[in-house]
Amino acid sequence: MAGQAQPVTRFVMLGGFLGAGKTTALLRVAREYTEAGKLVGIITNDQAEGLVDTETFRAQGFDTEEIPKGCFCCKFDELVAAAGRLADGHEPDVLLAEPVGSCTDLVATVINPLKRLYADRFCVAPYVALLDPERAYSALTGTGRAGFSAKVTYIYKMQQNEADVVAINKADTLSPERLQELTELVQRNFPKADVIAISARTGQGFDRLSRILDGAGEAGANPAVVDYDVYAEGEALLGWLNATVDLASRESFDADRFLLALADRIREGLADSGAEPAHVKILLRCGDVVAIANLVRGDQGPELSRRCDRRVNSGQLTINARVEVAPDVLRERVEQALEAVTGDYGLSVDVRSFESLAPPRPVPTHRTKKGVGSL
Repeated sequence: MAGQAQPVTRFVMLGGFLGAGKTTALLRVAREYTEAGKLVGIITNDQAEGLVDTETFRAQGFDTEEIPKGCFCCKFDELVAAAGRLADGHEPDVLLAEPVGSCTDLVATVINPLKRLYADRFCVAPYVALLDPERAYSALTGTGRAGFSAKVTYIYKMQQNEADVVAINKADTLSPERLQELTELVQRNFPKADVIAISARTGQGFDRLSRILDGAGEAGANPAVVDYDVYAEGEALLGWLNATVDLASRESFDADRFLLALADRIREGLADSGAEPAHVKILLRCGDVVAIANLVRGDQGPELSRRCDRRVNSGQLTINARVEVAPDVLRERVEQALEAVTGDYGLSVDVRSFESLAPPRPVPTHRTKKGVGSL
């Protein structure tokens, strides 16, 4: 607006359900801003401590703050404080935020309160929610519930319902006909949102995504009407596990093959329990080298999102698992898989932390009811 000083920092939040590809997308966005000469800060968010995503961003050289023990909506003051810490010494041009993948109602509890309370510090970009095409197709056609129960699927749908833009990620895996069909399906179900297709892996569609994030479009135009009882019950159905362990061996082992074997053993154990993984991330850090394996569906094997391509003798393993199953069952399955695979590889294990939980009921710090003007 003419005559009005612009806020210093562009606030960009990319949401979407667990396994939608938010981390990969944010990494690409962060690199593009950096290549354009912008200073980037990143804030990650989780229900527990010890986040693979935080290590991933830091391994790529980005200044990163982590907010554990609750979602951005319930940790709003911590979000603002984290932004302040990133600004110490060098105010970032762009602040990228990755919310918890099971969180919704972010427009009313994060975006609009930021616009109202901190308009002098942040220029908030339109809210983009990513979705995984296979889960979306299953949920929106009625052929399934995206692999989850109805209350978890409720959260999944509400995330797209409040978005300014819904980004169909992994578009490179779809035929043109399938992509067109899914685009029309998403547009019918979420008519208030713009729908775009992207691939965080290849960069497809990121020119358009960048224009949206840098544009003057309204952020938070679609605050959701959320049933917090259903929301809380849906989150409580998700088991959450974060673990950090040190590995060592007298003989070197293939880091990439080890990660894939562990992720697949976890998948098999969850399948035996009838549990559907939302996302399992496993990171192995060996000095300054990092390898990452991802599991996003029970009917598909794990993949490496980052390769190590070497044999190692030791490393620190970080496991983040989000699964629709009781936390104690999730812990048991991960422990069994870890014991089996480290035994196969002849590795010694020193557990630093091992935490499993179900997310508590969300209690937002702020919540707008009808948009920016009514806190």
